[in-house]
Amino acid sequence: MEKTRAIDPSPATAIRLRAVVLGTLAIPLNAFWITQFELNRWSFPTYLVPFYNAIFTLALVALCNAALTRYAPARRLRSAELLVVYLMASIASSLCSHNMMEVLVTTIPHAHYNASPLNEWATRIVPYLPSWLVVSDPDALTGYYQGDSTLWRWRTLRAWAPAIAWWTLFTTALLGVMLALALLLRRQWTEREKLTYPIIQLPLALAGEETGVWRQRSLWVGFAITGAATVYNGIATLVPAIPALPLKRVLEIQPLLPERPWNAIGWTPVTVHPHLIGLGFLMPLDLLFSSWFFYWALRWERIAKAAFGLRMLPEFPYEKEQTLGAYLAVALIALWMGRRHLRAFTVAAWQGRRDSADDPVAPRVVLLCIAGGIVGLAYFSQAAGLALGIGFAFFVIYYLLAVAMTRMRAEFGFPIHDAHYPQGPDFAVWMSMGTRRLGPQNLTVLALYHWFNRTYASHPMPHQLEALKMGERLGARRRTYAQIAGVLLLAVVLSVLTTFAVTLHSFYGHGSATGYYTWWGSGGFGRETYWWLDRWLDNPTEPNVMGVQFVGVGFAIAAFFHFMRTRYMWWSLHPLGYAVSTSWGAHVWSSFLIAWVAKWAALKFGGIGFYRRAVPFFLGVILGEFLVGSVWNWVAILFGVTTYQFSVG
Repeated sequence: MEKTRAIDPSPATAIRLRAVVLGTLAIPLNAFWITQFELNRWSFPTYLVPFYNAIFTLALVALCNAALTRYAPARRLRSAELLVVYLMASIASSLCSHNMMEVLVTTIPHAHYNASPLNEWATRIVPYLPSWLVVSDPDALTGYYQGDSTLWRWRTLRAWAPAIAWWTLFTTALLGVMLALALLLRRQWTEREKLTYPIIQLPLALAGEETGVWRQRSLWVGFAITGAATVYNGIATLVPAIPALPLKRVLEIQPLLPERPWNAIGWTPVTVHPHLIGLGFLMPLDLLFSSWFFYWALRWERIAKAAFGLRMLPEFPYEKEQTLGAYLAVALIALWMGRRHLRAFTVAAWQGRRDSADDPVAPRVVLLCIAGGIVGLAYFSQAAGLALGIGFAFFVIYYLLAVAMTRMRAEFGFPIHDAHYPQGPDFAVWMSMGTRRLGPQNLTVLALYHWFNRTYASHPMPHQLEALKMGERLGARRRTYAQIAGVLLLAVVLSVLTTFAVTLHSFYGHGSATGYYTWWGSGGFGRETYWWLDRWLDNPTEPNVMGVQFVGVGFAIAAFFHFMRTRYMWWSLHPLGYAVSTSWGAHVWSSFLIAWVAKWAALKFGGIGFYRRAVPFFLGVILGEFLVGSVWNWVAILFGVTTYQFSVG
């Protein structure tokens, strides 16, 4: 014991500068990794959490740290410092993804370069674009799209500098409000409601928070099974003569049902993703059941519509609208459940004191950041051309959805919560007001905000709250919480700048429009953004009254499910499962069905003790695919070959 104190006299959770340096180095590495796969190859590592590239980064650092622990124990990293590397890699991946900044980068130059007499963008769109948020310099645009150029010229940098600076400021404010919300909700969700945070179990195990896990033989059995399968399928991809194991998408149901009304079921694949089965085993049983039950309930709604010929409601069952209402219900119910905490926090802010001894930031500062951030973003949007009232409503809805996504991760651990467009605040605005009333100026700014509302699969706020939860698991106190918050903010600024640098360097070298990239990398995200804007301008609409009513229906159904599960122990349907039923990620229903059966059987026949002993096996199942699959990723990058992609993307 005395020897340990001599080696490492500082607190176990303290974060030293070298951990931040390592995390900073992880940011460009992971940004390069993400862009290589999401722009150059048809694979999307950021569609599923935890991000397997961030887990791989943490595993490499943890492996090096294990060697230091043995041969130079005074230099080893503590668990909290290992998690700093993971968190910075996660934030970098979240921002540098096809769900966020890849969309932004390809949107910024798109309108000016692609304006033509045929589409009439020069008169219909370009005049409404804020010049300080886009790039219009012809020379800079030519190099971006045609390649054989470089970002690192003064004229090119000068053309991009205003947009990069303003969007960096905007993104920092956007995520700063999220962090303040996470600090506001931390104690209620972590200490009082004691939500389970299933996603953090693997990074905590890798960081050494539960060292006993690595002595479990079952973990290595799980690792060996999926690791060997991933190695084999990787070889089969390189050598097509070798038959691959039937994993991922095994079957498509719709072609088996060619007759009406059954063919109205829509795209319904059967998948077997071992890592999703492993992640599902960590999720609460009722939520796991709800995730696949509601997926099939939606399919039956579609079949019923075709069977009864509901032509008077062509958009029935109004899936996106129901989901939006459900997400808003989840957020507002979560805030209502924490009303005593929120009241006490507000009183503490008013009195200028801390709500808890562990609060890293004073409550007054937290609330000012939330209110000031939303108002600031609304005024930023007004400067860009969006009406102030619309901007304020937009960001209030956006942060309610952010709370819902974060609640889903904290309570549910659902790994694919994409809420695919249109389901965000922009959808709510134009559905409730109509595009005719909004006009081209408001619609153009709403289109520019498509980049952080396209999908929420890599939403940053859940990562921020999970960071604070991991700090709590490590026994953090005020200083460490404050350090974690500072690291998260630093990671945002570095990640935004790095994403611009890595992505633009690649585009100027190879050319976005030369065919070097996939459809998405070749400006597909920009095309998607302006496709929506074109649609709004070409087909002015009135408010969608029926759509708004179905938002209310979704809200009411989710509220009813919450009421039932709080009153009756036997009630198994959870509002979060209902909310994700329309998600693109819900297509992995069969993997979660397998996980549900496995977890139900473990608890039914083995009890809680057997379940806990089984957890290391499923952690190994996840880790085997993540680590070996990551190695195949780097084989593809380094040797320019097509390799096996195990992930859902």
